[in-house]
Amino acid sequence: MSFLRQFHSIVSDQTLSTDQKIQSLLVFGLEVFSLEIAIVSKVVDSSYVILYVESDNPDLTPKCRFDLGNTYCTHTLKADKALCFHHAGDSVISTHPCYSNFQLESYIGAPIRVGNETLGTVNFSSPKISEPFTLEHIDYVELFAQWLGSEFARRKAEAVLHDNYKTLEKMEKVASIGSWRLDLETQHLFWSDQAKRIHDFPDHDTPTLDLWLSLFECDDYKQQFLRSLSDAELTAKPWEIELKVKTVTGKCIWVSWHGETQYADGKCTCLFGSIQDITQSVELRETLKEQRREAEMLLDERSYFLSKISHEMRTPLNGISGLLINSLDEINPEIRMENLQLALRSADILLGLVNEVLDFSKISQEGLTLTPQPTDISIAVSDVVELYKQLIKNPKVKFETNIKLSSNCMVLCDSVRLNQILTNLLSNALKFTTQGAIQLSVESVDTHSGIMLHILVSDTGIGMSQNSLNTLFQPFKQGEKEVGSQYGGTGLGMSIVKELVEIMNGRIEVKSTLGKGSQFKVSIPFDTTSVQIAEASRQDSAFDASKLNVLVVEDNEINQKVMEAYLLKFNVTSDFASNGEIALEKCSAKAYDLVFMDSIMPVMDGLTTTKNLLQQKLLPSHAHIVALTGNTSEEDRAACELAGMNDVLSKPIGLMPLAETLSNCLENLREHNKV
Repeated sequence: MSFLRQFHSIVSDQTLSTDQKIQSLLVFGLEVFSLEIAIVSKVVDSSYVILYVESDNPDLTPKCRFDLGNTYCTHTLKADKALCFHHAGDSVISTHPCYSNFQLESYIGAPIRVGNETLGTVNFSSPKISEPFTLEHIDYVELFAQWLGSEFARRKAEAVLHDNYKTLEKMEKVASIGSWRLDLETQHLFWSDQAKRIHDFPDHDTPTLDLWLSLFECDDYKQQFLRSLSDAELTAKPWEIELKVKTVTGKCIWVSWHGETQYADGKCTCLFGSIQDITQSVELRETLKEQRREAEMLLDERSYFLSKISHEMRTPLNGISGLLINSLDEINPEIRMENLQLALRSADILLGLVNEVLDFSKISQEGLTLTPQPTDISIAVSDVVELYKQLIKNPKVKFETNIKLSSNCMVLCDSVRLNQILTNLLSNALKFTTQGAIQLSVESVDTHSGIMLHILVSDTGIGMSQNSLNTLFQPFKQGEKEVGSQYGGTGLGMSIVKELVEIMNGRIEVKSTLGKGSQFKVSIPFDTTSVQIAEASRQDSAFDASKLNVLVVEDNEINQKVMEAYLLKFNVTSDFASNGEIALEKCSAKAYDLVFMDSIMPVMDGLTTTKNLLQQKLLPSHAHIVALTGNTSEEDRAACELAGMNDVLSKPIGLMPLAETLSNCLENLREHNKV
């Protein structure tokens, strides 16, 4: 068999691996050149490294290293072409270290080139003198070198391609991007591994177009996708589309397809592109949209809130201002007294609005808390009943009550909040009832830990439609538009009632018929207690507190006048300081029994002043410091207590709380004088 045919038979044998082909070529070369050692080498820096070897010498193995200068290959590489000699001892090579060390007489070799670089050599040698090499032998060894160079180049390209594929595969996995290809002639569909993972498709299975189309969430999405494919085929334009699909396992995901076309002879033969799982992006986008809608709604509600509150506050403010102005020039004392009483009523309405807004603010910030104390439910309910007997002055409206409370109605309860629930429900009934009856039923049912209090407030008022019932407990909602415009109010009352009931672990139910009236049922559980309420020394009228030395620390001149007038009712002539520094000076010069301290002042605020008074011991041990503040939150009260204040009076100051404070200080003074 000729050399070329034998060579071709080896390199074209598809049953052999590349390593096996190289090994077979080395054996074949030894036969062709009648030599004993065959080596494929690689040059690394100044080292000669054996990659493949065919020899009986056991010392010659792959990965063996030699100094390049001690090998015949150094001459081949310098010459950059095939070299050969058959009797080294009779040539200039006889002085070369390779001949001295290994006594190799015969050698033929050629450089292996991979691209523009020289990898190493393929060489054949023997310690025996061979027949002289011919030009054909040179051609043969160069053919070996060329084929080896091509194979190594192919291997290198494959390695780069494999690395790129692995990198691409990793990037696809990280970005959740796969690739796809659809052959339009055969309808054969290809999905990359990542595309299969996106669809929960088995790695070793082959997807079909029918399967792909069956995964779309709905027919509309499927038609959108098919239109994109059809348009791309007709126009040859790239396209991109986002649709919702189901994976093979039934999981719903959002995917983004990018597609392009491939043409041959003017005909579209293939569609291909990328596919990406964008579920998280879509969900984030939808979340941001929802947050934007909520933010816009909050802004709208805020604007409406400010507008509503502004309108509601202007009405009592107008009453206060107008009635006081008219009283200035009024000669008739009865009319003047009536004006002042109406102005006070307007002030009470304004204070109620402010309290509603503060309660709503606490609810919105989840800052509304309860302060349970021993409470006699019977007394709490009877107080409300007596109040509304006086308030319902319309002769066409009857106020009916049915109170059934057990003998043991001493419970742990926030009586202020319970009163707020009752008064809001009754005020609501009173507002919308012009004739008929308002009924209040209160009943207690014993439970294993206390009682269940049932409150039923019903009326024969205007009633509510189903739409109004649906929004009844939403802030600022008052049913139909004409209701709010006709009856006024902030629309906060019922939302506050609902929040208070739920904070008390109760529930509220509503029944209503438009034009016939409404019924509110509230059920709240309370734990009973054996603690009895001490009789409070209530001061229903002014008393003599002239023995008290009182300092009022207040920067507002009007508030100073108010406190001065209030204290004079109790025969107290007070001193005044407009800021904390002046207060410190006055306390260092005079011993005060009671200091009323405004919280927010210029120069030195109330908290700082209180701390300095206590640290410098400028007050007698029995003295009380009472905060005057418009801030009524639990945090503000806690801050006052932490600073060392004994009590807090909320602005606007009422006579009853003021009387109680003065009474307590008088008692402290008596105890101090006894000592």
